[in-house]
Amino acid sequence: VKFHDGVVFSADDVVASFQRIIAPPEGIVSVNKGIFSAVDKVEALDSMTVRFTLKAPRAYFMDLLADPANIVYSKKVLDENKGDLKKVMAPGTGAFQFKEHRPAERWIMERNPNYWDAELPYLDQIELIHVPAWTDRGTGVLSGQLDMSWNISRETWDEGAKRKAQFGANRLGNYGCYAVMFNTKRGPLADPRVRRAIHLAVSRQDLITAFETQEMINLTRWIPYGNPLATPSDEISRLPGYRANKKDDIAEAKKLMAEAGYANGIKGLDFCVASVAAHAEILGPAFQDQLKQTLNIDCNIRITERALQIEDEQKGNFDIVLDTPGHTMGDLAVIGNAVFRTGASRNYGGYSNATVDSLLTQYEAATTLDERAQAASQAQDALDADPPWFLVGYTFHLLMWRNALKGLAFDYRAFSQWGRVETAWIDS
Repeated sequence: VKFHDGVVFSADDVVASFQRIIAPPEGIVSVNKGIFSAVDKVEALDSMTVRFTLKAPRAYFMDLLADPANIVYSKKVLDENKGDLKKVMAPGTGAFQFKEHRPAERWIMERNPNYWDAELPYLDQIELIHVPAWTDRGTGVLSGQLDMSWNISRETWDEGAKRKAQFGANRLGNYGCYAVMFNTKRGPLADPRVRRAIHLAVSRQDLITAFETQEMINLTRWIPYGNPLATPSDEISRLPGYRANKKDDIAEAKKLMAEAGYANGIKGLDFCVASVAAHAEILGPAFQDQLKQTLNIDCNIRITERALQIEDEQKGNFDIVLDTPGHTMGDLAVIGNAVFRTGASRNYGGYSNATVDSLLTQYEAATTLDERAQAASQAQDALDADPPWFLVGYTFHLLMWRNALKGLAFDYRAFSQWGRVETAWIDS
């Protein structure tokens, strides 16, 4: 196996890549650092063998290694750039290699002639088209301009699902959610009573309905529905904050606001929302309206480019921010160590709760399913009582493709992830 620049792939590349994640060089931000906190050391035993030594057993660790977000880069390229690849087109080892990038238009990848399997890939080229609007993605597939799209609008997906002779459609599980993150380090959101009040008062059902033409959001708690320890949906629908009847929840929320000193509401919260049309024009304004109608909380929507939103989050430059936190595993430890634990690498709101931290540690140390289930249930209760976010819900991705596109088993998939692409071919 060789990288696209001809350098032979070895265990040293794996070690260098994971060390960059676990202990990033100065000036490098590693958003996945927290989920590898159990790793004591990573070492190459020979050119083809890597050993991870853990501080304690972790039931989910093998799945974590398979997460495609933890990319293995060339040690040579990492060393040459001191770990900073922001302006580098780093070579990979895959079936397709970089050919061209046209900003805000497309990425073009061409067949790797030196791929380890000489019979693959079947395609000569893949073009990844930049289409921000979900409706436009769906229309692109329906019109034949695109062969497939992972996540399209509900209305175009419904149309494609009807036209079975031309298109395939699938609804895929996804460990990404919609959430309004709270900055717990400043202003009213530093008070857990205000956060709990918002958790209780805002109607998730109304937000889900407002957004349903764009994307399917599910009524979920802090563990995604794809995980066996997730709370069943019928049970969630009866819980305070999650139930459809808001009368008692709003009454309790107003009581909490009064106790926190905000009986008359709050003025002038900074609400950061990405420039994605569905966020800025539908979900953001819907949440803004809910805050005003239920708790007399006024917030000012500030639109930012989505690619730059992370910079505001990392600097804590927000009161609340609409975002789509994602992870490719539904395990509570992976989610919690990334975003909920005190000091976690993606805990941009500065959330800190000793009970949640303790339960995450207890969950990680558990060796039986019953012990893990008990700790997970208690952790979700603690997050409901002192929420770091307003969790709207986890989503489905709506995948559609032309039937001429073969070899990717889209109709058999249960989860939103690329997987292998070298087996794709076009039946022309």
